Amino acid sequence: MKKIILVVVVILIALALFFTNKESSTMSKSLSDFAVEDTSSIQRVFFADKRGNTVTINKKGNQWLVNNAYIARPEAVDFMLRTIKDIEVKHPVSNSMHDRIIKNMSASAVKVEIFTDNLELAHKTYYVGGETKDMIGSYMLLENSSRAFVVYIPGFNGFLAPRYTIDGTSVGEDLWRDRTIFSYTTKDIKSVRVINHDDASQSFKMHRQDGYYSFTKNDVTKIIPESQGKEYFDLFKSVGSEGFMNDFSKKDSILNSKPYYTLSITDQNGNIDSLVAYHKEPKREEYLQENGQKLEYDVDRMYAKLNSDLILIQFYVFDKILLRTPQFSVEK
Repeated sequence: MKKIILVVVVILIALALFFTNKESSTMSKSLSDFAVEDTSSIQRVFFADKRGNTVTINKKGNQWLVNNAYIARPEAVDFMLRTIKDIEVKHPVSNSMHDRIIKNMSASAVKVEIFTDNLELAHKTYYVGGETKDMIGSYMLLENSSRAFVVYIPGFNGFLAPRYTIDGTSVGEDLWRDRTIFSYTTKDIKSVRVINHDDASQSFKMHRQDGYYSFTKNDVTKIIPESQGKEYFDLFKSVGSEGFMNDFSKKDSILNSKPYYTLSITDQNGNIDSLVAYHKEPKREEYLQENGQKLEYDVDRMYAKLNSDLILIQFYVFDKILLRTPQFSVEK
């Protein structure tokens, strides 16, 4: 009889342990289930930082939009979706650090809401905090959870905030916006005019009409070979900026200063795209010219106005467009 009772007790203890572990495992999973396996189901991602800034990235057809107003950078969206899918929990935050990490996250973490089929109810909501000491992973917390975790991507040596296009602890729509300035096919361009406001002798116009290309500079117009005209117009297939500068404190001052270049493209329908470039101060004051004099302007970048935006552009991209490179065939 005693043996039977002992067996029953052992069985009851085993069952209790089994269900306790199962419940604990289920609870642990619910507290640490950050990833979304099927990212093709994601229709919207909402970000909010502690400064009151918000950004919504939503899918519309085959495109992603930023705040329903601008095209999102495809590479940024792809990076975000891969991150949402690939993140894994490395381990819970230790008890000795937990309260401090939660306090830090309450002050600076960025909220991320992921929506799938139901756009009224988030499929998953969590908070992305700062990086770990070893810089391999970030502190993250699921909404309505009291336990923070160190989350990482196996094989990736870095923290996660930049992969969500989070700048430190801030979010902003300009970080997400597509940086394309011009995207023309050669046949769509009728003419390009460049005005150099520092040196009028370097201004010029490239024009196409009836299959002929003409090049005008210093009031002299010449017909140029079709290959040269196409070579130049081909430069406008994909022209991008380095980034937006709309939050720059000197934006108004820059836009009210004397322009450096004005670039205008007229398409076959008579529509005109314009870009106005401005000198930029040197990146570092101690940079010198070859003669030992301080640089007056940045030799790598310019500011530019595109519509109402202040952007940053590179001479590396624009040198040929502005004919600053003497080896370009039109100038030969």
